[in-house]
Amino acid sequence: MHHAYPNFPSRTWAEVDLGAVRHNVGTLKRRAPNSGLMAVVKADAYGHGAVPVSRAVLEAGADSLAVVTAEEGAELREAGIEAPILVFTDLLPEGLALAERARLTVTAHSLESARRILAHSGMEAHLKVNTGMNRWGVGPEEVGEIRKILAQRLTGVYTHFASADSDEEATRRQIEAFRAVLSAHDFGGAIVHAANSAATLWHPSSNYGCVRPGVALYGMHPRGDGGDPADEGLRPALALKSYVADVRTVAPSEGVSYGLKWRAERPTRVATVPVGYAEGYRRALSNGSFALIGGERCPLLGRVTMDASVFGVDGEVRVGDEVVLVGEQGGETLRAEEVARWAGTINYEVTTGLNPRRVERSYRDVQGH
Repeated sequence: MHHAYPNFPSRTWAEVDLGAVRHNVGTLKRRAPNSGLMAVVKADAYGHGAVPVSRAVLEAGADSLAVVTAEEGAELREAGIEAPILVFTDLLPEGLALAERARLTVTAHSLESARRILAHSGMEAHLKVNTGMNRWGVGPEEVGEIRKILAQRLTGVYTHFASADSDEEATRRQIEAFRAVLSAHDFGGAIVHAANSAATLWHPSSNYGCVRPGVALYGMHPRGDGGDPADEGLRPALALKSYVADVRTVAPSEGVSYGLKWRAERPTRVATVPVGYAEGYRRALSNGSFALIGGERCPLLGRVTMDASVFGVDGEVRVGDEVVLVGEQGGETLRAEEVARWAGTINYEVTTGLNPRRVERSYRDVQGH
């Protein structure tokens, strides 16, 4: 596949298929047919672009959105998005002031945060209960006091699972602990939510009145570094692409890249691709990754550098050819889960780690796609 340079959006870019995002919303709604859907669009929608993704998920049937900072929520409001937006994490006074201006719903994580929220008249809050994740949230013994402090301002109650993707017994214990809290207190008409992507798919008893998927919205598998999203009816939304900037032949015993950690055993054609760890293509992939060039899997040779990586290719490759680092080309596929395994990480980090200053996003949206 040959391209002239002017056709490229930038050195390295991400193509986001909003039609796939819409499809994934539909898949998740079918898996939890009696629940509303809160779309988690934190971290710039896991690297996919918070504003366009938020518009797409809401049009596809999501009821509300969730973010992690007041700034993330304010960005969506400034873009004209009017749906309810929940901020997951604890906010200091400055964050609460911004949340109030942006009409965001906030989270009470402790007695102290509940009192800070109380100082902002009219601000609605959800109560987060710690049932075993031990990161944020109040213990079950504090729920009654916070319920009294916030009273009618409390419009939701939720918990978060530590291992819904991997430990059925631990998840069952968390579900039971949360159920006990719900039984012990009258939350009136508050929204109850607990299920992340993994729980939405595999623990239907936790779906309650609202599910809260994140990674699955983007067509990535909740297990992070394993599983095929297609098995769950999900379609990956992001492709990471670059181009061949240089092609040369490396002589036997010559190496490439910093430290010369790969050396040629025979004359080898190599392609330099302008993608490196400054783009978010992780250095941990050095000598252990592949890219699709000309529809073939081409091995990464030597170290990933800040601005470039080198791949072994055949003689048909030319300067200007498209390179796929995540996605599909010529019938071959590189999924984010596979790249994550090579890097010793999870698919979440593959997409959220893309540097927006170096990786331009482009969008397509085929309705019903």
